[in-house]
This record gives sequence, C-alpha cells and structure tokens, in this order.
Amino acid sequence: MSSETIFSPRAQIACVTGDEPALKALTTSFSHAGFAIAKPDAGLCADIGLIDLRNQAVSARKAKTIAGALRRKSPESPLVFLVDPGLDAAIRSALKRFGEVIPAQDQLDHAVVRCREILRLRNIAEETGERLKSLATLNRLVEFPVITTTSAQTRILIAGAPGPVAIAAVNAVSTIAGDVTCVLNAGQAMRALEHNDFDCAIFLPTAENDPMLAFIRTLRRHPKHAHLAIIQIAEHPADLSNYARKGARDFVLAQHISVELASKAQLAARRARLLRSMRRFLNSCKGEGIRDASSGAFTSLFLTEHANRICARADQTGRALSLTLISLSDAHGQASTSRTLNHAARLINRVTRAEDLVARISRKRFIILSPATNVEDATKIGLRIRGVLSNTAFRVEHTLEPYAIDVVTKSYSRTHGLCIEECVAAGLKDMDGAATPRRLSPR
Repeated sequence: MSSETIFSPRAQIACVTGDEPALKALTTSFSHAGFAIAKPDAGLCADIGLIDLRNQAVSARKAKTIAGALRRKSPESPLVFLVDPGLDAAIRSALKRFGEVIPAQDQLDHAVVRCREILRLRNIAEETGERLKSLATLNRLVEFPVITTTSAQTRILIAGAPGPVAIAAVNAVSTIAGDVTCVLNAGQAMRALEHNDFDCAIFLPTAENDPMLAFIRTLRRHPKHAHLAIIQIAEHPADLSNYARKGARDFVLAQHISVELASKAQLAARRARLLRSMRRFLNSCKGEGIRDASSGAFTSLFLTEHANRICARADQTGRALSLTLISLSDAHGQASTSRTLNHAARLINRVTRAEDLVARISRKRFIILSPATNVEDATKIGLRIRGVLSNTAFRVEHTLEPYAIDVVTKSYSRTHGLCIEECVAAGLKDMDGAATPRRLSPR
C-alpha cells in the first residue's frame, strides 16, 4: 500500500489569546491531536475560532468585539471560548450567544475533545447538505428519507452514586425532561439502556477505577448507543481532562449544574436526534441509478455529480479532501462474482464514516471520498478496510468452500483545482502504472 507521507493538519484553528505562553501551551495540546493553531489572518480559512479568555478581565462587550472580528475573517467557523471555571454565570450566558463556552485551567484535553466533536458534527451536516443538492439536481430527492426529528419529550438517564450532585442534576433536568431515570451503577445503567430509548445520558463524578468509566467507553463502540448524547459531570476542573482521556466528550462542572445542565442536556438531546436523522439519510440505499441497494455503493453517475460539488466545496473552504482507491482480486477469479463484490461493498460501507462517499468506478474497484480529512487519516481508513476485507472468508453461492480475496488500497490527497475525473485518473495511473483510464460517464 502506498500513500502520501507529508503531514497535513486535521483542522486549522484561529486562536486569540492574551500572551505568548498561553498560545504555546494551546499549540502543544492541540498539535498532539493533529490540529494546527495559528493567529487570525485574513488569508486563513479557519475551521474553528478559539478565544482564550483565561486569566483575563472578561466582559460581554469585549467578547462580542473579538467574536465579531473572527466572524468577519472566517464567517463559517464556529467559535469556542476558553474561560476560567469561576467566571460569573451572567458572563458565561452572554458568551454562549456567540459560541461554545469551555471552562479550563492548565490541562486542555477536554477542550480538544470538544473541538473534535464540533468538527465531526459540522462535517456530517455539510455532507448532508451537499448530498441533498446533488440528489435534487438529479431529481432523486423524493426517493430518500426525510430529515426530521421527533417532537417527543426528552428522556434522560442519570447514572452515579446518590448525593448532593445527583440531587442537583435531577432537579436541573426535571424542568426540561419528560422522563428522568436514575440508576446507581454501570450494571443498572446497562439494563436501563437495553429496555428504554434515551436521548441523553448524564454520568455523575466517579472514582478513578470505577466500572462506570469503562461502561462509557463501551457505549461509544455499541452500534445502538454510539451516538447517544453523553454528558460527564466533574467535581473539579482538573478532572475534566481526566474524563476526556477516558472517553467522555461533553462536560459540566458540578458547581455549574443548576445554571447550565438543563440547557446543555436539552441541546445535546436535540443534536443527537438530528444527527440520527442525518445518518439515516446518508446511509439510505435508495434512488434508482444513484445507489445500489444490494451493495450500498454509489454509481458513477452520482459520483460525477456529487464529487465535483465536494471538490468545489474543498476549493472554497481550503479544507483537505482525500481519496482512497480499493482494488479487489484473487487467484481464481472469484472476486469478480456479484455475491463477493456486493459483500465487499457492504463491508466497506460498514467500516467507513457516515460522511464518507463510497462509489464503484469499475467492477472490482471502489473509491472513497473523505471530505475535510487529511491523507494520514485517509490512510488509516484504507488500512482498516484492507484489514477487514483480507480477513473475511467469502463464499460463492451453492458452495461451502470459503476463500479470501486480495485487497490493494491507495490513499492520496486531492490537488487543489482538480475535478473528480482527473483525481480518479491520477490515482489509478499511480496504482497501476498504466495509461490514464477513460473518464467517468457524464450525466
């Protein structure tokens, strides 16, 4: 497997901070996650605007001025404020009108996690919007599920030991939830999730070796609960980064429960519902001539229309766009059967993310488009797919003899300004060492 080795950041973050030591600390923390920190610049297409207000005198007017300046330079970038944990509640509420507010001290792991989640939600929302446009252009929009959310009352699960923090959490969310279920340990939480559908789960502070922390990580890998909104409550600001390293993705300090927990839980539940609806739309295998229902792979017709739209979006925003080519073969030609190819395509779709586009460009070749993804992460996608397909036992119909297939993957980044046909041709030429293949079929 060959791929590019030049490092490119996962995201560009425009940072406004009070002094150079703070900027250096932010750069170190975010660079470990693959993010590039830079000062705001008119030519920088920032994915996130980060405003560090720690150890400073903060006012709503000052925050509004800084946020307005970042908005003018990067209108599409969400804003994140880093503030002192003891900041006045009225000022925190004022800051929330402009972006997300994250209390932080010296450790910033939880801030990195929150930025990663913001980018993931943005990528899914943007891919949903662009795919809607492509389907509307091809007059196939009515064949796909409607993106909508239910108006049912919010159901919240609270898990943890009884105490003042638990009572405060119950009192806070009772104002916005139609049903609040409280459990004491990981076993009870697991049984509650098996028998009920919750919009949000709130986990109370735990000891370092509590099984509840392992249970939270398990939820992230469970197909049914992987996208459940989870909020971790921390008693001390120093615990925020510890919980982030152990799998938590959203946080509330115990001292802020009465003011922030209800609104955060309600927003998280609404986002989770909308995210599930968008995922259903992106994973739907419908549309004649758009997506093969038996394999889940998009056709070259849709690839030509949608991928060029994604390429234009990448040129507009300056974000990376990576491609992964997949070629299947075997010694006896069994990889050419429809049963094997459909099975392989379904496995590829299961391994890739909702915002990725998997299309078939020839009988035994597929391509994956990964928007806002650098080549290093695309390489990991290719390795994951190769590992799954190479270790899967395929079977031809009416035969009990299993066989394996050979998988070759190549991940590379798109060159700015190239259309999808040129990108695919360049990748195939590099993979085969052959002449440039014919262009994809026009619409």
